[in-house]
Order: sequence, then C-alpha cells, then structure tokens
Amino acid sequence: MNIEYIARKIELNDKAKRFTEKKLAKLEKYFNQILDIRAEFTQERHLYVVDLLINGKDFDARATSQNKDLLSAVQDAVDKLEMQARKAKTKLKGRKRQAAEPMTAPDWSVDVLAPDSVTSGQPRIVTTTTIEVKPMTIEEAMLQLGKSRDGFIVFLNAVSGRVNVLYKRRDSNLGLITPEL
Repeated sequence: MNIEYIARKIELNDKAKRFTEKKLAKLEKYFNQILDIRAEFTQERHLYVVDLLINGKDFDARATSQNKDLLSAVQDAVDKLEMQARKAKTKLKGRKRQAAEPMTAPDWSVDVLAPDSVTSGQPRIVTTTTIEVKPMTIEEAMLQLGKSRDGFIVFLNAVSGRVNVLYKRRDSNLGLITPEL
C-alpha cells in the first residue's frame, strides 16, 4: 500500500504515519484494488485537520476530519472512509446481483454462425438468442451497458424512435450504430 503523506504547517512524526498506515490497512477489504492513497495533515490554530483520499479500481473515497488530537482526527477520517467504502461496495454488489427487469418492447433474434460452417460454404445456425428492445435514451443505454455482461445493447432510441446498437470498443470507448431503413 503506497501512501503519499502531505504535511502543511505541521511536522509529521513516525508514530502518526504508522498509526495512519495501520488504520488504512483495515480498509483494503472494501476495495478490489487500491491505486493511490493521499493523506494530508494540516494544523489550523488549535485543530488538526486530516484529509484522506483513496483512489480505488471501482470507486474513490474521501474524508476530512478535525480534532484537537492528531490521532483522533486520523481515526475519525478513517471511520468516515470506512462508512463510504462499505456503502459503495454494497452498491456495487447490488448492481451485479440485480435481476434484469422484464421488457415489453418487440423481440429481435440474433443468430450466431459456427466459424467452420462459413469456410465450408454452408453456414448453419449454431445458437439463437432473443434480445428484447427497450425504449430508452442514449444515456440510459450507456448505464445499462455498464451493468450488462454483454459488449453491446440493442435499444429503441426514445428521441428518434429508431433502433440503435450501443457497443463497447476495444479502446474502452463506446460506439453507436444507427441503421437507416
């Protein structure tokens, strides 16, 4: 765990650093991967201000705390981070487990061809999947694509009334296909 310490108007001792590392180590269970941690310590008059920022793979968390005692301020900030991280982690798990809602829009079927059947000159249908087309805006489709395990989503554009396909590109951007009929 790499922690960047920033001290303003205060000299940070090893005891405070070790205490901060010990408390932040307990937060690792809420993050799939911690990318960066920044701990900023400031003294304003008689109060110590601790600002902690954790950049994780799935989400970020930030907490600020003020107290007359430096270690108490660190503890308060870590407690706030733990509450944020617990809430964000349960929200992520809830999205993954959320069942798809039944859709009432028209069905579109997709046929998948076997690669060896194309080379032999006689393509044959290996599997058929039914995709329900739901009316939504492009922004809603982007959110649904983020929740989906598929690399694409077929939807009825609520603005134009046309069928669109939104797909994930290899460069981690999104592509939009709007067929002309």
